[in-house]
Parts: sequence; structure tokens; C-alpha cells
Amino acid sequence: MRELLLASVNAFNLYDGDETERFARIEALIAGLDADIVAVQEIIARPQEPGTTDPGKRDLAATRVRRLATAIDRYCEVDGDVVFAVGGGVHHAALFWRAGMAPIAGSVRRFERDPAGMWHSFVTCVFAPHGRRMRVGCGQLSPFDPGLGWGWRDAGQVLRAMNGDDTPGLAVADWNGFGTDVDYDPDPYPAAEWHPVFAYQYGPDGTLDRSTAYRLERLGRLRDAARITNSAWAPTTGFHPADPHPPRRIDRWYATHRMPDPAIRSVRVLDHELVGDATDHAPVLLTLDPAQLPE
Repeated sequence: MRELLLASVNAFNLYDGDETERFARIEALIAGLDADIVAVQEIIARPQEPGTTDPGKRDLAATRVRRLATAIDRYCEVDGDVVFAVGGGVHHAALFWRAGMAPIAGSVRRFERDPAGMWHSFVTCVFAPHGRRMRVGCGQLSPFDPGLGWGWRDAGQVLRAMNGDDTPGLAVADWNGFGTDVDYDPDPYPAAEWHPVFAYQYGPDGTLDRSTAYRLERLGRLRDAARITNSAWAPTTGFHPADPHPPRRIDRWYATHRMPDPAIRSVRVLDHELVGDATDHAPVLLTLDPAQLPE
């Protein structure tokens, strides 16, 4: 069995407005990864304007997911069901795959603002490479309250999505917060010039709030794939001119407790120079050996 490449891309307000040249660069960036499965966050679709014939948010989001699928030469529908989840605002998450990698029909699950209560959203489906099942989840958590508040609630829905049965899984998101390992992901803010948005990352005790990661990693036993593979630390954000934060690693692949460690071959962050200003997050790439999945 050949190894599979999974990629996570936060597309930075994709298809919002008239930045057609930048949108084309994002599409080319994703297509160039040549991944078997692609998890994308921040596909934008806004609610219908009152008194217009514009499509509703869900319909417009589905149209834009299909648009991206065409642009990157990947699939996004199972039996006519577009695999995406609508965000609580305007940011939506979706999954794409190479021909021959279609998810199992009926396996798609969505966790949205209504009724799951997520700030953005999370979507999962089950793939079966060579008949071996694995669940893949993609989403985005609250940027304004990524700790004990909304982020904690979001984490509960992610655990519900990923730990509901015996299927091994991989979950990726723009978590908008730090992992629990203070040595691997140290607090970068004390050395940075203060900005008001830094406050979102801190808890009541004045320290970096890692509560969401604590719920995911310690209580839910999701395991940071970069730590499983002993990958060198690399920031996923903090390089874009529009980002006031210092370099930090807030986009992560997690393996569920049922995912065998040997299945995860490598994790790496795409070089920021290859990303440029097309998006404010660097793609995170995971190589998987499906032969190590349970039969």
C-alpha cells in the first residue's frame, strides 16, 4: 500500500470579496500539495441579504466548496452530499479527496452552531483506504475565547465527533489556541510588542489559557501528531502582514487514542516562503501509512 498525504489549509477568507488573484494563488497552492485528502477552513459564505434573491448561507457555502473542488481537481460530494459544515458566522470547513478515495456513504457528520453550539464548525467522514476505516475531521474553533469558555465547549463537540466509536481517527483544525506541552509550544507573547488581541489567549490567572488543548489531549486522549513523530517545531501562523500575533503553532493534526502510532509517518509545516501572502496560515501536511490501520 502506498502512503497517503493529508493536508490542512486555512484558506484565509476564501471567495470573500473580489480578490480573484489571491484566490487563484490559494487554489494553486492547495492543488500543488497533491494531497489525497485535504481539510480546508475559512471558505466564506455570508447570509442572504434581506430583500434579495441571493442564495442562503448554506447553499452558497456548498457552491463555493464545489468551486474549490473543481479548482484543485478533487472531490467533495458523497451521493450528492457536499462534505462541509456551516460555521456560526461566515467561515465554513470542508473535506476534499482524490478520485478513488471517496468516503463511506452515510458517514458524514456535521457539528455546527445549531444544534451543536460550535463557534465555527467541525465536519467528519469515514474513509476506507484498502478497506481499512479511518475517520477524518476538519474544523475551526473560537478565535475570541479559545480557552475555558467557547473553546472548551468546542472541544467537547470535537471529542464527540472523533471518539464516538472504535474507528481510528485524525482531527485537524485551526484550533486558535496552543497545545498543552509548554516546552514544545512556549508562550510567545511576553517577548512581543503588546496588541489588544493577545488578551483572547489568556485566562483569568494571567497565563496562556491551554484549557481547550487540555480537554482534547489529556481528557479526550487526542495525541498531537507532531509529537508522535518527533517533528521539529514550526509555527503555522504569525508570518502574514495582517496577523498581529507572534509566530505560533495553532494548526495541528491530532490522532485519536485508537489510531496506531506507526500509521503516522511524518508531519511538517509548509515553508512560509512557499505560502507568501496567499493565506495567513501555513498548510500542515501529514503522511499516513494505511497498512498500519486496523483491518
